Parts: sequence; C-alpha cells; structure tokens
Amino acid sequence: MQLLSVSASQVKEVIYQGKTVRTGIFKDPVPERVMVRRLNIDGDDQADRNVHGGFDMAVYAYPVEHYAFWERELGREAFPHGQFGENLTVSGMSEDTVRVGDICRIGETLLQVTQPRIPCYKLAIRMEQGLDFPGRFQQTGRMGFYFRVLEEGEVGAGDPIELIERDERSVTIAEFIRVYLYDAHDPASLKRVLGSRDLGDAWRVYLEKMLKKAEPVTGPAGWEGFRTFVVDHKVRESETITSFYLVPKDGEPLPGFLPGQFLTFRLLLPAHPRPILRTYSLSDSPHHPEYYRVSIKRLTPPVGRPDLPAGLASNYFADRVGPGSDLCVKSPRGKFYLDPTENTPVVLLSGGVGLTPTISMLNAIVESGSGRAVWFVHGTRNGREHAMGQHVRRLAAENENVHVHVSYSRPLPEDVEGHTYDSRGRVDIERLKGLLPAAAYDFYLCGPPAFMKALYNGLLEWGVPESRIYYEFFGPVSALKEGAETAGPPEQVAVRGAGLTVRFAKSGLAADWDPSEGSILALAEAQGLRPDFSCRTGICHTCSSELIQGEVDYLTEPLDRPDPGCVLICVAAPRTNVVVGV
Repeated sequence: MQLLSVSASQVKEVIYQGKTVRTGIFKDPVPERVMVRRLNIDGDDQADRNVHGGFDMAVYAYPVEHYAFWERELGREAFPHGQFGENLTVSGMSEDTVRVGDICRIGETLLQVTQPRIPCYKLAIRMEQGLDFPGRFQQTGRMGFYFRVLEEGEVGAGDPIELIERDERSVTIAEFIRVYLYDAHDPASLKRVLGSRDLGDAWRVYLEKMLKKAEPVTGPAGWEGFRTFVVDHKVRESETITSFYLVPKDGEPLPGFLPGQFLTFRLLLPAHPRPILRTYSLSDSPHHPEYYRVSIKRLTPPVGRPDLPAGLASNYFADRVGPGSDLCVKSPRGKFYLDPTENTPVVLLSGGVGLTPTISMLNAIVESGSGRAVWFVHGTRNGREHAMGQHVRRLAAENENVHVHVSYSRPLPEDVEGHTYDSRGRVDIERLKGLLPAAAYDFYLCGPPAFMKALYNGLLEWGVPESRIYYEFFGPVSALKEGAETAGPPEQVAVRGAGLTVRFAKSGLAADWDPSEGSILALAEAQGLRPDFSCRTGICHTCSSELIQGEVDYLTEPLDRPDPGCVLICVAAPRTNVVVGV
C-alpha cells in the first residue's frame, strides 16, 4: 500500500446552474511534504465544515484504482490526482479490504479509518456532470473513505502505508456502504456496523436512530386485543374522503402514537359470514389525547369495470358508520412513522388518500413547535377529490417552515391554479427537482403503487440514499425497485419447501413450490390466479383461504392468526404438500 499523492485547495467561488457556490473540492497535488493536523492538512480548506471536516472526517482518501473506471465511464482523459476532492490518493486500499477502525502509519502520521465518503452535489460540479452524478457515484460503491488523525506529522507522495492495527469484527467500508444504501431498515445489518471499532459519533447517533426505526414498534403503551371505540363525529373532507373522530367507550385515557402509524379495525358487516379486518392510517397528530382520527376514502369500482365490487369496508364506513357507532379497534402500530425527536428536513410525498399519514406527520411537526423544515407535496385528481387542502394551506401561511405544493392530474373548470392547486400533472421526480434545492432531505412516501414506484426509483437515481426514503407500501420493497427480484423466504423455510406441491382446489391447478416466489399468494399469482388480498403483510385477513390439507409456515407472524382451518396465503409458505381453497 502506498500514498501516491497529497492534494489541497483553498475555497473558491464557482457558478453552477446559475448560482454562486463556495467549494473546496478543486484540489491540486502538492509537490512538497505536508503537515497533517488533527482537523485537516496544511494548505487545505473546507467550505462547509458541517458536512466536511471535523475530527472524524479530517482527511479524505480515494483509491487510485477507481480512476480508470471513471475515465471509461465518463469518456475522459487521464484525471490528475485529487480529481475526486481527496486529500490522499492511495493504492492498494480498496473499500472491500479497508475496515472501519483500521489504524495506518503514513509517513510521520498515524491515521484511523472512520467511514465512507457520502458525496454532495459539489462532486457533480468538479466532475462537470449533472445533479444525478452523486447518486451514480454512490451506486458504484467507489466512494473512498475518511481518516481521523491520531498522531500529527508530515506526509508526502511515495510514502508507504503500513497497517498497524485491525479489528476483524469491524465492517469493511464496502459493507458500510451497502448497509447505508440498501439495508438501513435491517436491524441485523445496522447492529453489525454499530459493532465496528471506534465508529464516529455522528454515524453512531444516526445508525442508532435507524435501528430504532427498523425494530418493530407497536406504539407507546398500547392495549392488548381489541378495544371498543365510539364515533364522536364524522367530517366530509372531499367528495370521496371522510374523517371519523373516535373516542374510547370505556372513557379511559388514550395512549400516544407515532405520526404515520395505523389502527386495525374488526368489522361485523351485514350479510357477511365472519368479521373482516382493515387497517387505516391515523390522520391527525398525537397531540390530541382526547380522540383518534382516521380518514377513509370510499372505494368505487374501477373506471370502465362496473362488474368489479366496490370497497366493502370503505363503503360500510361511508354509509353505515356515524356518530354513536361502536367500532372494535386495536392499538396503534406500524413501522412507517416520523420520529418527532428528529430535526432533519423532511419531504412528505402523497398521492390520493395516501395523504392521511403525511397529514398526521405535518400536524405533528407544526403542533410540536419544532420549526423543522417540511415540504408537503401532494397529488390528486382535482378539487372535488382533494381532502384537507384548506387546512394544509393555512398551516403553510402560519408557519414559515412549512412549504406546500399540490398537483392536480385532471383539474376541473372550477379549480384555480395558484389557489387550490399549484401545478397541472402528476407528482414526479422532475417536479421535486424543481421544488427542492437539493436531495438532502428525509422522504416519506404514501400513495398508489405506480406513484410510489416512480418516486422511489426517481429518488434513488437522484442520489437519495435508500436509508432516507421511508414508505407505506403493502408489499415487498422489491416490488418498488426497478429491475429488482423478489426476495425469497427465510432459508430454513426455503430448504423445507424444496420439492413440495401446492394445489389450488377451486381452480383445479397445482404448482411445484418455488421458494423464490416468497408466499403461496405469489405462487398463485404466478399461475395466473387472482386471489383476494390487500395488505400482503398478514394484517387485514383479506387473503384468508381454506387450508384443506397440509401444514404451512408463516414468513411474517400475522397480526392475528386466521380462523382454524384457514391460512393467510400472503405470508405463508408450505411446510408440507398443501391444498388451499383458491
């Protein structure tokens, strides 16, 4: 391992996309030996010390082996050392081999590896690329890494790099990058990074918060089983959405919840043989201990398909549930929520009735008085279907930290652009780029599948790390990702399931169990069948089917086990050959 070059620069101003930007990324090689200090190297400066520099990011190193890749990728001639804004251009130190906590001797200095480099838009300026370049840079994993300075001293080009100490339990920089980009919702992966030696304080705080979000949450001090609530009153929010204000029948205090979580209802519907379960997001902030609110859209048959049924539960709520109605409700729960203790700027993205959890988040931010910067971006068809629009506009008018943008895909003649809505069309990534100064936000998404998929992939391509995208989506994340394959079930189930057969009794079809399908529901869909489903997470019981023969394993433990002799096919895999009533 060897130090090939030492580079430095002073802050300068450049024009980028019509704006003046101060940056220290234009580094040039320094021919003489240079003193490395605790917070930087002599002759080098940083424009934004909140993002670059500090004890854990004192010196940035980049492997020379990546230069050839970027020269080919961008069709450029040989780059000079320092091209990527690094202080040290090194050889023999790749992200796959360097570990967090590694201690290295370079010249007279003693340096310790701390973390990967997370690029900002200034790298795009340096590389003469568009704003998507930092995202492309991240996706390759060729990001380099930072050192903290344990002992000051001089370094120079040609110095050997000696590994003094290593803890094999620490993650490599490549593993760190993978967790940050792809596995930040996986508790085991987060714990592995957190177990690394001498992890920087900022990263430790961030990863511990991510771990808190990744682990199951049922809401503060919830109750067991179902509890009876009474509808206090209902409010029509639009032609399709109605809000229901619920108070506990027993008069006991309500536990708090996290903005974005949902309630589960057990409904006894007329002429329906057994109860059905439905989940609806809480649509107000937790700062109202006297009630819970849910806002429900009446689901009608799809346009052009009057033969298909309307939404069973939503129409029951709209037509049959009113003041004085009793409802059986489970405690608030859900992993899609806004952490009220955070102060990171957020973008709340919603389509249609997907605004219900984001309204809860918005109200929580405003009512907490935190001043947290928030963009509320919503898309709907027109003013008749637009719920809570005046409420959101009022919050924006009264709070300078709140920004709003509403798009109508099919505005009506009475809808006024610039008043009831801000733009015509759909909410997409290009619209976000026009609204936001950069991608440095936490993004919360809820809406129809097409809306979710387009924005999720657009954000990734824009350079937003997957760890900063939160979503309410009933299905696997692989269904959101472009070109992604659905993950199979856990290994122990996959092995047990090898060579088994699933028979679908009502349709007369049978199929060999393929563990990569992930569930009996997915296997049925692969055969062209269309069983009923809703949540795909074992909550709503819409997919409950008769288990005529055999045994199953649950890949995710259901909220409630189905009736005896039934199976929730959305989260089940066969343990033996099975016959189901599909």
